[in-house]
Amino acid sequence: MRRLFAILLSAFLVIGLAPLANAASGPALNADRADTTFSASALTACSENSRFQERASSASTPQAIARFERYSKASCGDDGLPHLIIGPTIEPFGAAFMRGHEGDILIPAHMFIFIAGMIGWSGREYLKLAKNSSNPQEKEIFLDPDLMREALFKGSRWPEMADIEARSGELRESDENITVSPR
Repeated sequence: MRRLFAILLSAFLVIGLAPLANAASGPALNADRADTTFSASALTACSENSRFQERASSASTPQAIARFERYSKASCGDDGLPHLIIGPTIEPFGAAFMRGHEGDILIPAHMFIFIAGMIGWSGREYLKLAKNSSNPQEKEIFLDPDLMREALFKGSRWPEMADIEARSGELRESDENITVSPR
């Protein structure tokens, strides 16, 4: 029953059948403030933006000049600053509609998740390998480079290994091995 509930909940979240929240009708809150709505159509190429050109002309160091040359290929707003374009949510074929901006958010986010997972999985593998050695306490205090290399290699394959262990049931500990507070 819990598995069916989890599947249905996931399906509703993916499909997006949750009702939209509507604000109550009436006078607008914060009517005295400027409008904060933003659309990507308000962006122009930084190389064509006058405010950006002002900022770029004030660059004096070679690093700043190189940075402004790189940013001239980005999209700038009215303020003359480069803006990231975040594409639509990952719906079926959602990323196919906003091509060309994968390097803004999508690729760095996937790289971060992969590297963070690799670090965690490598540490887990190192502890498992150290536990099977002759002196596990010493291996935890004084790191063994050979074990570290082997754990790092296994950690680079963490998505595949996590999938294999999740399917076999090895990834999670059984309920009888988990201590529960008597409260």
